[in-house]
Amino acid sequence: MRRWLAVLLMLTMMLVPALAQAETAVRLVVDGVEVQTDVAPVLENDRTLVPIRAVTEALGFEVEWDQETRTATLTKGETTIQLTVGSPEAVVNGEKVALDVAPFIVSDRMMVPVRFVAEEIGLLVDWEQETRTVLITSQPPADEAAETGESDEDGEADEAGEPAGVVDPAALELLAHAHVASEVNVRQTGYFTVTIEGGLIPVDSEIFLEMYQETPERSLGYNTVRAFGMEQTIGVAVLDGQYWMQDETGAWAQMALEEMAPTDRLSDPSALVNLNPAEYDWASATVTREAYEETELQVVTVIMDKSGLAALIGEASELITDVRMEARYWLNDDGTLHHIDVYVETIADEPVPMRVVMQGTVFIEPWDGTIEFPPEITGAAE
Repeated sequence: MRRWLAVLLMLTMMLVPALAQAETAVRLVVDGVEVQTDVAPVLENDRTLVPIRAVTEALGFEVEWDQETRTATLTKGETTIQLTVGSPEAVVNGEKVALDVAPFIVSDRMMVPVRFVAEEIGLLVDWEQETRTVLITSQPPADEAAETGESDEDGEADEAGEPAGVVDPAALELLAHAHVASEVNVRQTGYFTVTIEGGLIPVDSEIFLEMYQETPERSLGYNTVRAFGMEQTIGVAVLDGQYWMQDETGAWAQMALEEMAPTDRLSDPSALVNLNPAEYDWASATVTREAYEETELQVVTVIMDKSGLAALIGEASELITDVRMEARYWLNDDGTLHHIDVYVETIADEPVPMRVVMQGTVFIEPWDGTIEFPPEITGAAE
């Protein structure tokens, strides 16, 4: 458990400033009516899977279940779909079709990819990130679809009619500028919640973050974790090319930054604190303008999948079988960061199946003070 909490602490630093305003639960709405399910929908490889009962009741399929082959046969009109637990292929009207996610069992319910099933009978499927809702609607007339741009060549689109997975170069340019503009004389404060499902012991914890940074080479921060009725604070510092960490006893340990493995980003607090999102591959990056406390700000939204995480943290990603990270960077008029909202969901199979959800916000504000480093650090650095 300590290993996972350490990873989560490093993730908070990697995402500083950061939070997720999305809810953990996934909702399913069909033609404006929310569908209630006995097992909650889940996200797997950016695809929503719902219990087969939800598909049959909401979309009008009849279903037959073969216990021996663990295969469900869905029938509606002239369309017949066969889905088998663990199989990466479906059979549609006798022809094999590849699935992005194979069906699996949760709480004795077969979970099936709702987008695939709905689109096979001509329904539109969209994803609303703010409310984490799958929206299924009947096809609009052809001229209306052309005007709204509701679907792209792959059948996936966002509310603006742009294909999912689009990386806007302007978004990356804004992030690169914000990274440089916000790395000198700033104070960062944040709050996160962390939920761990599965594993040996379920965990609901809180993380409080406070960091002061004069320059990327001079920073001092503290992470405080509250869990199981206890509280623990861990300090991190960077001073003149040296990295320091304070353990649970309050003692500071020193390590040269060049000794840190460059591919293990989760173990490099200096790199994580000063991470520039524009330097990494994202599943999507878009720019919008939104109101915040009666002020309109530019918002850069970036989404990372497992392949992006692997590029970011290298071998450490082998611990994680699936991940979804969304960060929303709110920018001031001068291009500096105001705050970031982040949602991170990771799934691991070893050593035991585990799902970790972290969400929180970090605010960035100008700061013209001088960092008072602990004597252990300043004494060793002189």
